[in-house]
Amino acid sequence: MERKKGTDSPHYPPKSSSIKPAAADCGSGSAGSIGGGAEQVLAPSPKPQLPLPGLEAFLPPQAAPLELDRCSITLTDETKRLLEKWDKERAVSRGACLTIYPSGEISAGYFRSGRRSVPKRADKLVSVSFTSRARKTIRRAVECSSVEFKLFVTLTFDPKIAQLNESGQVDQEWAKTRFKRFLNTVKKKYDRLLEKTRKAQQELSYIWVAEIQEQHTKNIHFHILFDHPFIPAQWLAKIWDQAPNSVNVKRLNNQEHAVRYMLKYMGKGHCPIEGKRYGMTKNLLDSIKPLKIRYEGEEKREAFRTVKRKFYWEIENNGGHVSDFGVSIPAPRREKIWRDKDGRHRTTKGVSPDLAQRFLQALDKPMKRIDWENEVLGVTPEDDSDIPF
Repeated sequence: MERKKGTDSPHYPPKSSSIKPAAADCGSGSAGSIGGGAEQVLAPSPKPQLPLPGLEAFLPPQAAPLELDRCSITLTDETKRLLEKWDKERAVSRGACLTIYPSGEISAGYFRSGRRSVPKRADKLVSVSFTSRARKTIRRAVECSSVEFKLFVTLTFDPKIAQLNESGQVDQEWAKTRFKRFLNTVKKKYDRLLEKTRKAQQELSYIWVAEIQEQHTKNIHFHILFDHPFIPAQWLAKIWDQAPNSVNVKRLNNQEHAVRYMLKYMGKGHCPIEGKRYGMTKNLLDSIKPLKIRYEGEEKREAFRTVKRKFYWEIENNGGHVSDFGVSIPAPRREKIWRDKDGRHRTTKGVSPDLAQRFLQALDKPMKRIDWENEVLGVTPEDDSDIPF
């Protein structure tokens, strides 16, 4: 008996029976399909992902390492080397720094290496006022050296003789050149006098600062501290080669007056000056070179912080200063009584020399302990009596 076309037959499956199998029925066998030759539509398999740079160690072992420029060096090896170098440098990149000046002044603080320094400026520096560093340098030059300043000299310019700029003021570059020539002339004279007499006390020492006259002509002028008790004012006016009243010489009685005079003029006004605002002779610069001690490591940094907190109130009550970044102990000085302009007696608070010594002794013991512990491979001793200090 013949079958009609379109009827069910094992050889001719119906056109409307192309059923897509479910996701659960995509396995082996013919369950869920009509006929053994039914077409199966499967979801596309995900593409294999390449390992991320520098993370090969966290991927399965079958993942191939990522190569650079077809070489055998992977990013993992390079990153591991940099991390090991960073861990090695981090142990000694932090600590505390101690600065001890010849006068007995102590300045200490924290440091961190690896920081970039400020690039130097190629153009001329124009400063508006004196910085705190300049004030400290001049004060330390007077306190640390054995030089006693006797004269305070002020040099001004005569607008009728001096070279003026477009604004009608004394040109600063020309004024600096004349002032440098003046100092060289005075220096040469007393250097020759030193060679003839062969006396050490004849060596000339000076400190100078530049200032702008705000109230009058706003011209630049200079103040100088000389250590010689007598320099002829007429000779100074002659080599200065300005008006007769352009040179003013004043005698000083003690060193405190010298510092007060200089710092007084350094604190006046905020006027721009090209180039250097102050200077001094080389012997004074050599006299203020401090002794620097570095305590490297996080343990020594914490030991310094502990000693700083211990001496907090004692340092603050003796004219020093303690902050989150460091500590400052002034130079030892006696308590003095002086009279102000109104005739009232005032007392200058003194600083005991024992303060700096006790601070250094208290800081020295924990530092030696840490060095001793590091020497024995970090083993902390149970009994303090076994420590050789």
